Amino acid sequence: MIVRLRYQRPPKKAPSRPVTPLLPRQPEVVTPQEMATGLASLLAPIAALVFALALWRLGQDLGITKTFFITEGTFSHWQVWLALAITIGGACLWLNRVGEDGGSSNSPTAG
Repeated sequence: MIVRLRYQRPPKKAPSRPVTPLLPRQPEVVTPQEMATGLASLLAPIAALVFALALWRLGQDLGITKTFFITEGTFSHWQVWLALAITIGGACLWLNRVGEDGGSSNSPTAG
C-alpha cells in the first residue's frame, strides 16, 4: 500500500512593515503609575500567603492542622495574620487604582 501526501505551498505573505511604538520614550524612565502597578503585582501574592498563614493558625486553634511554626509572641495569633492580610490586600487595591487612573484622587464616583 502506497500513501501519497500532497502538500500545497502556502500563499505568499504581504511584506510586513516594522512596528513603531505609539509614544517614543526613554526606557530607563519609570512613571509613578508603572511603579504603583508593579508594587501592587508584588503585594498580591504576599497578601495571599499571609492569608494562608492566618488560615493555618486558625486551623491549629481548632485542632484541624498541626502546630503553627510561631508558638509565642504577637504573630502566634490568627487575628494578627488576618489583619495583616487585609491591610496588604487593601494596599494592593489602592496601588492598582493609583496605577490605573494616574493618581488623580478627585475623579467623580458613580452614585
